[in-house]
Amino acid sequence: MNFIITGGAGFIGSQLGHYFHSVGHDVCLLDNMSYGKKDNLVVNGKQFGSFVEYDIRSNLNLLFEAYKPDVVLHLAGVAPLPDCQSDPVSAISNNVEGTANVLETCRLHGIKKVIFASTSAVYENCKNAPFKEDQVEKEPNLVYAVTKRQAELLCKSYVDVYNMDINILRFFNVYGPHQDFMRKQPPLLGYITKCLLYGETPTFYSDGNQKRDYVYIDDLIDLIHILVNHDSGLAGEVFNVCSGECYSVREIYDLFKCNMMVDNAAKYNSPETFWDNYPELFSGKHPLPRKRIVDEVNKFSLGCPIKSKQCLMWETKVKMKDGLAACIDYARNKVKYD
Repeated sequence: MNFIITGGAGFIGSQLGHYFHSVGHDVCLLDNMSYGKKDNLVVNGKQFGSFVEYDIRSNLNLLFEAYKPDVVLHLAGVAPLPDCQSDPVSAISNNVEGTANVLETCRLHGIKKVIFASTSAVYENCKNAPFKEDQVEKEPNLVYAVTKRQAELLCKSYVDVYNMDINILRFFNVYGPHQDFMRKQPPLLGYITKCLLYGETPTFYSDGNQKRDYVYIDDLIDLIHILVNHDSGLAGEVFNVCSGECYSVREIYDLFKCNMMVDNAAKYNSPETFWDNYPELFSGKHPLPRKRIVDEVNKFSLGCPIKSKQCLMWETKVKMKDGLAACIDYARNKVKYD
C-alpha cells in the first residue's frame, strides 16, 4: 500500500513511517518543519520513505496525484499547549483548517482509509475516569484541545456525509526512543532524561502526585497497523490509545533514578508558574487565570482501553519500566555520538 503521513518528521509520524516502510509499504512523509526534525527521518543511519517539506494548508492535489496514497495518517498540527494558547489563530489554522484541507483532498481522491490523530486532552475537563470514548461529559476549553475536538467533528462529518472510512485515535501520553528530549519544552519523560543526562536537577511544577496514562510508541504503532488492515465496519469510530494504567511524576522519577543509578532530589514548584515563559498569556485585560494552569497541571488522566481491546484485539505490551529503559539507552547513545 501507499501511505501519506502528515507530520511525518515528528516523533510519532516518523516512527510510523519507518515501521510501514520496513514492512514493505511505500511511504511519503509530509511536514512543514515547524515542529518536525530532520533527525527523525534517519533511523540507524538510513533514510526511509520519501520526504516532502510542505504545509497541509496548501493545495495537496498534486502530491496526492503523484503518490496515489491508499492510506493517509494525519498527525500534523501544533501540539504544545502554551504555543496553542499564546497563538490561537495559528493553532486553529494548522489544526482545524489543515485537517479540513486534508479531509477534502482525501475525499476528492477517493482515499480508502484515513486515520486522524486526536488527543486525550479532549477529556481535560472530565472527571469520570477511566475516560471512555463516548463519554466526554464536559467539553475542553484550552485552545489545543478545542482545536482537536473541532477536527474530530470534521472527521465525523466526512464519515456521515461522504461515507468515508475515517477513524479517530485519542493518543494519551506517547513516549519512546527518538522523542526529542532537547526541545524548548519537552514532554515530562524527555525533560527528566535531559536533566539527568546533563547532571541537572529537574524542577516539576506540581507536588508530583498527579497521575497520567502513558503509551509506548511500539504499542501505538501496533494499534495503527491493526486498524489499517482491519475489515470495514469501523468507519467513524473513536479509539483511545492508552494503557489503562497511570503513573505519578514521583513514581516515574523514581524509575529514572533507579535505572540511571542516581539519587538527585527533584524540586517541586508551584504549578501557577509553569507557563511563565509565555508572558503574553498573562497580558491584556483578560489574562489567562493562574488557576486554569493549576487545573491543567494537576489533572488526572486515565484512559479506558476496553473498546480498543474488544474491537481490535489490541492492548499494550510494553511496561513503563522497560519503555523508560529503552528511552534512556537511546538518549545516552545520542548524546555520546552527537
